[in-house]
Amino acid sequence: MGMTCDPRYIVRGQNLKDDKFTLEKGYSHFRPNLQNVDPNAEGLTFSVADFRPRPQALRGGSVAPTSPSLPEITGSTGVWDGGGSGPRETRRPVTTETDGHGSWDGKVCLCPNGFTGNLCQDRVPVVICQNGGMWDGLKCQCPSLFYGPRCEDVVDSIEIEQTVSASVEVTVTVTSKNYSEQLQDRQSDEFKEFNETFTKQMAIIYAGIPEYDGVFIRELRKGSIVVDYDVILKAPYTEGYENALQNISSNVREKIQNATAQQVLVDKNCNFLLCFNSTATSVQNISVTETPEEACQREAGEDFAKYVTLEYKNDKLHCITPCSSGYKASLDCHYGKCQLQRSGPQCLCLTTDTHWYSGDTCDWGIQKSLVYGLVGAGVAVLLLILVILGVFSFRFRREANRQRSRVSQLQRWNEEEGRESPGSFHNVGFDHNEEREDYVHLDSMYSNFEASLRHINPERKIQIQRPQVVMTSL
Repeated sequence: MGMTCDPRYIVRGQNLKDDKFTLEKGYSHFRPNLQNVDPNAEGLTFSVADFRPRPQALRGGSVAPTSPSLPEITGSTGVWDGGGSGPRETRRPVTTETDGHGSWDGKVCLCPNGFTGNLCQDRVPVVICQNGGMWDGLKCQCPSLFYGPRCEDVVDSIEIEQTVSASVEVTVTVTSKNYSEQLQDRQSDEFKEFNETFTKQMAIIYAGIPEYDGVFIRELRKGSIVVDYDVILKAPYTEGYENALQNISSNVREKIQNATAQQVLVDKNCNFLLCFNSTATSVQNISVTETPEEACQREAGEDFAKYVTLEYKNDKLHCITPCSSGYKASLDCHYGKCQLQRSGPQCLCLTTDTHWYSGDTCDWGIQKSLVYGLVGAGVAVLLLILVILGVFSFRFRREANRQRSRVSQLQRWNEEEGRESPGSFHNVGFDHNEEREDYVHLDSMYSNFEASLRHINPERKIQIQRPQVVMTSL
């Protein structure tokens, strides 16, 4: 369990004259030796590690055992505020191995995401770091391509060094040093000392190569000391840099072969920083480790590497995104803001007091007043149509009610006088009423009837007088 910031344990001091202190939990007591304490000092720091409650003597000479319920405080630090009289108490937190929030870095409490305060005692909304940002206890640590409280904004550009990184694998045998197993531990003093000496010697050997940028020891092996290392090179990023790197590789080969041939032991003595076996030098071909394009993609990160490009501006090489402004490859969002997302660059269109903007590049805008005017005109036309329809509907219903009233009145008058109602007829010859006494069923009347058509001329035209329709006014 790591050291945490926990406000529950507060060291409270009593009168310095009493020369004793208590802890709120456990009531442990101790007597510090104040002989060498400067009474004018502003503060006195003491350690309360491994405190235990002091056994208390009981009547009869027995000793009370230590209470198992009292807390055990280890690795804590209290601070006495100085002064020689009167009650004193410190308000500083004591870091201890408890379940408190945050961790103590020696100066401040580093709070986890969701907590703040000098003791990480206050809860706050969790800060979500975007675009690969990481919470470090105080803020979002953003990758190179982003910035802002939540890493939500894209930097305008990242300046890239105009060099090509390359390396040459070389193997030499050092005869002036003896191999030991401690050389396999990169944290050991033996390795650090050998690495320092070897780096100085290689700087002298490759001093005539301006592209030389140091060495990196990959492995140390037995056989005196067999050193496998990389010569780090940085060449200018120009057109045809591949040919320049081949020439540099040839210079590296020549330099190390000449040095190992000359810097040898003489009568088991070495007159140089290091001496070598002249026949055990090996130089491999040069390999490009990183180009500016690869450096730009590395700075952008895996999620955004495919959206970055290189472009020169003011004779400097810049790693840019489509959201960078002022470059040839910049995305013009017109009336919007470019935002780089994992799915690619996107224009977020603005909305002003007078316009709405839309489109892939926010280049299409419409005035709010025009929209409001069209909507208002449409609503007015719709209301006018509804009013007209309402008027016609009202007049039609009123006229229909008037006609129905007149017809009903005529029907009542005719019924009173025993006449037929206007618009109806009654044919007594076809009155079908089974209740009449003289009713004869038509089926029995015409059951034996057979028409004779012998005297009918089928070519003669028959004229039937059209019935007259008599209309009555309502």
